[in-house]
Amino acid sequence: MRRLVLASPLLLALLMFAPSSEALAQSSTTTSSGSTSSGSHSGTSGLGWQGWGVRVGASANPDQVFGGVHFNLGYFARDVRFRPTIELGFGDDATTLQALAEVHYVFSKVQVWKPYVGGGLGLAYVNVDVDCNGNGNCDDSETDTEISFAAVGGVETKLRSGNTFGIEGKIGLGDDDADFKASVNWSF
Repeated sequence: MRRLVLASPLLLALLMFAPSSEALAQSSTTTSSGSTSSGSHSGTSGLGWQGWGVRVGASANPDQVFGGVHFNLGYFARDVRFRPTIELGFGDDATTLQALAEVHYVFSKVQVWKPYVGGGLGLAYVNVDVDCNGNGNCDDSETDTEISFAAVGGVETKLRSGNTFGIEGKIGLGDDDADFKASVNWSF
């Protein structure tokens, strides 16, 4: 638990100091074919702001619906991207908040639907309503915050509008993580 308290400022600092200026959002990157494009996710290396997106889905154990955002922050190396996510879930007498620093390997050779696999490390906060007497009239709750781990996989495609649509699955590996999450997401 103490390690979690020490890791929280590190994650927040990473998100605060990530480049997010308008100038970075309009910078050009070189694709594997040598052409340039504005804000593309071509798979070439270079961390920097490349956009953001929204996500909605459902999870199992706890059985919840959730929504969230992700931030496309560029590539560590060819086809290895950095995409932090924040998701808020409701249902099954619990509220969950999960923030993950995710790294994905994008199979860029595939033309239309690009698959990706990866993992994430972050924090999970859970607030569970406790049913004290069996009739649901108890206002007590228990909270827990722990390190969160997840395996991630999905597919995505570029839309005619220039946005990206994707389908994603996550397997939770931490104690307070959902066993499985399925979501759809849009990146702008």
